[in-house]
This record gives sequence, C-alpha cells and structure tokens, in this order.
Amino acid sequence: MLRWPKCLLLALGILQCLTPSINAIYESQAGVIDWHHAWVGKTRWAQSTGTSKFIVGTERNVLASLDTESGAIVWRQALDQNISEYYGTKSGILTLSQQEQESSIAQFWDSMTGQLVWERSLDGKGVASISTENDDDDLIIIDNGKLMRVNGIRGQSVWNVDRSNSDIVLAVQKRDQIIYVVEQVEAPTSFIVTSFNYDNGAQVNTFKHSAATTSDNILVVGNYLVWTEKDTVKWNELGSKKVQKATVSSLVGSLSSFSQAEPQTVALAPGNTEDILFLSAYNLVQEDLTVSTAIIRINQKNIELVQDLGVQDSFGSADASGLDVTRFSKNSQNKLVLDLISREQKSILPHDFSLTGDVIFAKLVTHEPLLAFVVTESGSTFMFDQNGLKWSRDEAMAHASMTEFLDLPEKQLTQLVGVEQEIPAAVSPYIRYLHRLQTHIFELQRLPQWVLSRYIPASQPKRHKLDRIDVQACFNGTTKNENLYRDHFGLRKLLITVTETGLVIVRDSANDGAPVWSRYFGSVRFEHVIVVRNSVSVKSPPLIVVIGRTGGIGYEETHFYRLNALTGEDYIASSLTPEMQEFFDPQLVTETRIAKVMRLPIEEPDEHTHILALYDAGSSRTFIYPDTEGSRQAFLSYKDKFYFVEQKQERLFRGYQVGEGYRGSLNAQQVWTLAVPEDETIVAVGGREPYEKVALLGQVLGNRNVMYKYLNPHMFTVITTQPEQRTLMVRLVDGVKGAILYETVHQNVDAVENPVHVIQVENWVVYHFWSDDSRNKGYQAVVLELYEGQYENERIPGENFSSFDNVRPYIQSSAFAFPYSVKAIGVTVTRNGVSTRDILFALGSNQILGVNKRFLDPRRPRDKPTKEQQEEGLIPYSPISDDRLFFLSYSLEIFGIKKIITQPTLLESTSVVFAYGLDTFFTQSSPSRQFDVLSEDFSKSQLIMTIIGLIAAIAIAGPIVRRKRVNALWK
Repeated sequence: MLRWPKCLLLALGILQCLTPSINAIYESQAGVIDWHHAWVGKTRWAQSTGTSKFIVGTERNVLASLDTESGAIVWRQALDQNISEYYGTKSGILTLSQQEQESSIAQFWDSMTGQLVWERSLDGKGVASISTENDDDDLIIIDNGKLMRVNGIRGQSVWNVDRSNSDIVLAVQKRDQIIYVVEQVEAPTSFIVTSFNYDNGAQVNTFKHSAATTSDNILVVGNYLVWTEKDTVKWNELGSKKVQKATVSSLVGSLSSFSQAEPQTVALAPGNTEDILFLSAYNLVQEDLTVSTAIIRINQKNIELVQDLGVQDSFGSADASGLDVTRFSKNSQNKLVLDLISREQKSILPHDFSLTGDVIFAKLVTHEPLLAFVVTESGSTFMFDQNGLKWSRDEAMAHASMTEFLDLPEKQLTQLVGVEQEIPAAVSPYIRYLHRLQTHIFELQRLPQWVLSRYIPASQPKRHKLDRIDVQACFNGTTKNENLYRDHFGLRKLLITVTETGLVIVRDSANDGAPVWSRYFGSVRFEHVIVVRNSVSVKSPPLIVVIGRTGGIGYEETHFYRLNALTGEDYIASSLTPEMQEFFDPQLVTETRIAKVMRLPIEEPDEHTHILALYDAGSSRTFIYPDTEGSRQAFLSYKDKFYFVEQKQERLFRGYQVGEGYRGSLNAQQVWTLAVPEDETIVAVGGREPYEKVALLGQVLGNRNVMYKYLNPHMFTVITTQPEQRTLMVRLVDGVKGAILYETVHQNVDAVENPVHVIQVENWVVYHFWSDDSRNKGYQAVVLELYEGQYENERIPGENFSSFDNVRPYIQSSAFAFPYSVKAIGVTVTRNGVSTRDILFALGSNQILGVNKRFLDPRRPRDKPTKEQQEEGLIPYSPISDDRLFFLSYSLEIFGIKKIITQPTLLESTSVVFAYGLDTFFTQSSPSRQFDVLSEDFSKSQLIMTIIGLIAAIAIAGPIVRRKRVNALWK
C-alpha cells in the first residue's frame, strides 16, 4: 500500500526536473531580488555645460553627463576603443580613440543628449593634439603628420596639409588667425614651432629652439612654450626666435616654504589659463614628505612670482574657470583646501584622505555658489559645496579586478560574541552558564517573530529600499553597521571587491549593495582576494587575504593583507603566543614576484585558516602562507597530491609538482611542457573551479542505464586560432601529465575580431565563437560532454580516479546557433549540485542571458524523440532561443561585464549571481525553479485555517467516536 505514495512523489520529482527553466520575474520583483549599479569610472577630464549637468571622461573609456545636484547619470556612452583624448567645444565633445591596426577614430558627441553627431576614421596611430577656434566650431586636428581643419558641426574637412616629416607633436595652439604646431625632436633634443595660416593652411614660418637632453616639465601654456633644464626655467613666445630663462632660486629662493625643498624635484603644472603656472618641489623632513607650491605668471619678457601657497601634504590638482584659478590640495589627513587664487579666498572642507588617497583631478563647476568636483587616487568621486560634501560616487567599483562572495555567520554566533566579551574567562563556569541561560531566556521573546518568518517567501525579503544614490556613495568611515548575520535561506552575502586603484570594498547584497566598509592601501594594484576562513566559532571571525603589487618594471613588490572580513580591520591573532604572531603578521611586503596564488583544501592547525601556496616563477620556489610549523606539517601530508599548471609566455604551458628542496625549502619541479605551435595564438583558457560539488556520477538514460561522467579535476581547456588559415583549435589537456585528451578543429572561424569564451564545469565544456562558414554563418555555442566509456554502464576500473591511468574519455559534442555576441560566461552553482545548471552569458547587448544546460545537451535528438528520449527529458534539437523570458537582467543594460560569479545558498534550488566590469549587478537564479520553498501565490492563511479546522474537527469528533464505540460494546 505504501508503493503508490512513493511512486507519486518520484513522478512529481521527475516532472519538476523536466520543467523548462524560466528566469523571468514579476514586475513587482524588479529591483527587489536584484540591484544594478551604473558606474562611469575614474574621471580624468571634465567640462561644465553651464546648466545643472556637467560632462566627464573617464579611464574606463566612458563619456557621461552627471547631475550636479545628485550625482545621477543623465546619459553615458561606453566606447570599446581606448579614448586617448577628450576635448570640449561650444557645440559638443570630441573624443579621439585608438583602434587596432594603428588607426584612430574621431567622434563628436552632442553634450546635451549624448548622441553621436559624426565620426571619421583617421590614418596612423592617432591624433597628437587638437585646438578649438573661439569664434566658430571648427577643429584643428593632426593625424599622422597631416594637419586638418575640420568643421565641428558636420565633421567635413575645410582644408588639410600633408606634413610627412613631422616629429613628436606636443601641442597645437591658435592665436590671431595663426595655428602653431609645437614638436619635439629627440636627437639632438630641440623644439620646432611651425606656424600655419588658419584660413587656408599655408605655412608661415618655422623656428627651432635647442634644448638640453635633461629637459623636463615641457608645457604649452597659452601662447608660450615652457620647459625646465635642471634648476632653470626656459620659455619661448610662440612665433618668435628668442628663448627667455630664469633660475628657480630667483623665483622662490626667498620663500621660507622652499627653504628645505629638493632642487631636483622641481615641477611645473599648468593653471589651465593663458599665463598661470604652478611651481612645486618636494620637502623631505624627518621622513615626512611634503610639497611646497608657488604661483608664477609668465609673460614675454619675464616670469614673476604671484603667490606663495605654502606647504601641503600633496600638490593635488588645479583648475581654471574663466579668469578664476583654483587649487585643490590636501592640507592634513582630514582637511581639503580650496584656494581661489584670483579672488584670494580659501575654503577648508572636511575629508578623510585615509579612505580615498590624495586628490588627482578636480574641477570648479561654479564659484558662486561654490561647487567643486573632486576625484581621488582611489577613483572615488566627490561633489563639494560651501557646506561640505554634497554627494559622492564610489567609482573605484568600475575598476574591480576581482570579487568574491562571503557567507555570513549565523545569528547565534554574532549574539554570542557579546556574551563572550562581557564575561571574562577567569569567571567561574557556573556563572558563565547562568549568564548564557539568561540570554537564551531573553531570546525566547523573539520566538513568535521567528515562527512568522518561516512563512515569508525567500524571493520576497523584507528589507528597507534604499535610494540608489545613497548605496553608490563612498564609505565615509562613520557608518555604524549592525551585526552582520545570514538570513534563514542564506541569500544574504557580502561582496568583497578589490580594485586596481588600491581600494578594498565590501558591500551587502541584501541591502541594495550598500557599502559595509572599505579601506585604501596607497598605490597597491590589487589582483586577488581569497577567503581563507569562514566563521567557525565565536572568537574566530571570517578572514580574507588581499594580494596586490606596487612598483613597475625592474622593481616590484607584492603585498599581502590579512583582514577581518566583517570589519576590515587588520586581523591580529590574540590567542597565539608572541612567537606565533610573527607568522600571522596582518601585513606582509616582499620583493618576491609571485606568479601564481593557489588556495589549498587544507588548513593550518593554529588559526584554522586555509593555506595559500605561492609560486615564484623566477626561482621556481613555492612558498606557503602562513609559513608556520603547523602549516608545513599539514602541507607535507598533502604535497604528493599537489600539481599545478602555469602558462609561460604566450604559447607555453608547464606542469609542476611541489617537492622538498635544500634545507626544507619547497621547489616546483617541472613535470611536463606543452608548447603551442608558433602559427597559433591562444585566445581562451578554461578550467574547473576547484572543489566544486558533483551530485551525480553518471547520466541516467531513459532505459535506466548509466553513462558515467569523466570527472578529471586536473583537466583544463586550451583554445587557439590560426589567423591566416581562419581555424580554431580546441584541446583538452590533463594538468598532471600534460597529455592532450581530446582535440578538434573548427574551420572558417574569426577569432581575431570576435573574442572566444569558454567555461568548464563537471564533465562538460561550453565555448562560444563566430563562424564564417557559408552554411552556418553566425555565433555558435559548442558543448563537449566527457564520459568514462563509449558504451552504457562502462566505467574506468578502480575506486579512485588517477590521471596516470592510460584512459581517454569518450566525447559527445554538438554545436548550436547562438543569437548574440558574448563578453563573459558564468554558471550557476547550488549547495549540493542537485539542481540543473544555467549557463550565464554576458551579451554584447549589455544584458545577461541564462540558458539551461538541458538546451546545451549534445544528445538532443535531431529527429522525433523516441520514448526513451522522451522519458529522459531530451528536447528536440534547435538553435538557442532569444526568448526574453530567459534574461536575468530583464530590461536593464549592464555595461562592460567582464566576469560573472555565482555562489550557492542554503536553498538547493537557488544560487546568487554577481556580474561586474564597468557596472555591477546582483540577482538570484533558480534553474530548476524554487522547488524547496513555497511560491508567492501560495495561500498560507488558507493552509493555517485548514490545519486549525482539522484540529477542531478531530477535537469534536474524537469523543463522539469513542462514545459510539463504547455504546457498541454494550450492545
């Protein structure tokens, strides 16, 4: 009698698995289970439009208009090419972008709408400089030696002059209907100033000025060419022969602020006006580095001192608005100084530079009322008015180099932290027990709330909706965060992001991505963030290690920082002895160049953190972090199983095994080498995520037989192209012995103009490319599935997998027409790997498409499915659909996605997704639907009323039934 219920449950489970994945959401869910932050990047150019908007150009090749009142983006254009220069005119913005194959493109944009007005291709490597005409909208452009006058409205050439023997162009200036082209000759060092007629382009004259090889600080300010030679400032009025000079000591030698300045550090900076320059020099007093600055004015005959700005912590930035010159500088760690030089006004604004770094760019939007736009080294953007900070944007997120999820501790752990801190360890265990018992009794009052929370759907978290401007603001250091703990379904995560600008940012996924904490680490270019410990006890908070570099070619340092993931503070292990604390230093700087960082699946016994293996390519040595005796003992028990692969140069892969070297050192011993042919170029490399969970070891067929998966944890995918022959080669390589397990070739593939992307999960590989084949022209997605044998129920002999077994997998493959170009590929992961997976494609249309793995199955039948195929749930073969229901980003445009990461939750059906690049986007994905939680339209009140009714019916009917039975016995 019990077989029917079991069969019914089995049938319902199979039906759930066969139900197609739908990623669509209700309109009421938009912005509730997901959030999107739009960024522009670190600003390097800005122009006010005279309204409540102003234009910015950024290092992320973005041209955007921002609202001065709120910081909201009015419009933006994200270009694929690298923008070399931005120039503003009365009618719009000109951008000069570098293209491949040594060509450039000039584009003109409407400053009010952001629409493209015109564009034109330029020969050569790019435009050297440009000048705008004050009386009309014509532009002066130099293109690979060719001087052109271009109509700013239509983009048509008015005239052009061929200058084939041109040198390095420094600037183009126009004065009194004369165009001056300033060039630099390297050998011997000299400057050439050539003048042309503005109306017809005819050459007027040429002057050559000799200069020393030590020339520095070369500027064109207004109508003057200025440069320095050691301790001398030289200048020349454009169009004249005479070169004037003045010594630095004659200008600032009498100033007390320059009394301790280093002469070799003298620098000039333009004031963005016709004749104003900033002269600065560094002071080194008792290891404190400061900057002395003075304002000088240049004219035809001499240079004169205008004002001594004194000594500041840094030079900062300068800007001019009309005749007003403003200097922005750091006066102390908490003060930003605005010197309105022409008005002899000074404003001091509060600002914590320890969170952002120094000022590197600034723009005075208006001076009455005061409105100043400031950008710092970290990329953080601020707008100040006379009262202080008006708004801010954490634009460092647009420069993210890596992001990781962090699972939050349970609420009970965060509550016990206070208990452990209140009661000292020396107190009697009985007192501690009584205190703990009182705490639990106090917590009983939350029981009704806990019971009601069981009926709140996971897809409708009850949280306060924050303003988008607030959540994108910079962390100010004063925000008080409540105890961070996970929700009942594990949907709340922390997103830990490290940036190329030296910032570590942590955001709360359940709070619209609002910042929890951030820290700035000087000039460190971060590359890695690794979670080395999740919360394991009351006194062991989750820990992360962030790794970055400083310096450049020739001298480089690697930085390691061990941080408390919940607070951002340096983690100091107070429970260890002083000798052990030396090995757990929260900050470590080394000159060793670390080529590869690997998180090992073993923990050191002292602090229970994961051990990191660090590979030094120069010496082939391997280091472990932390390097304690306990870590070494744990590593020695694991090292025989530790193999890794390193890509050398562009066409070489090498496999290593770690072994013991001289005096106990660890060396990476080369095991194999794989060289890609010289006519091939590597376009994509993919591998399995370490320690991923696999629920099923085989694929159950419709006839109840099994195809066992080939699960090689060391396998990786290498995709190369032969540009001349237009072929794409795909190789599957074993990382332990270097053997090529599978190889295939695709003909007529363009992998140069159209990037190739690949992802490898469990026993399958998916890659995406553009095909020029006449029969199947367009984007294609190919899937490879690997099995242990060709036949059903065939398995590799032995209980454990070994790469040294001479076994090659059986491959099933299929190609599917794909409707879009792709920027990145990710895949969903769940807690136990039971749910089906979605392959997440970041599309060229700036959206995210989720394709269920069942649609990328090489066994999809080409003809009418048989009964066994229908029972297995195979879908007939067809191209990948572009149905809008499969878009996780629905109608949002997410610019510049370069990586998609996912993380499991406590619900087996659901994983959380985070995409980052230029923009950031967070959402949830349930490829097999939410089979383990009640749906939104489920009537919980009706369920409760039904249960109450049943209990009442049993209470009433129970005595009646018992009385009836007793009466029956008396008869």
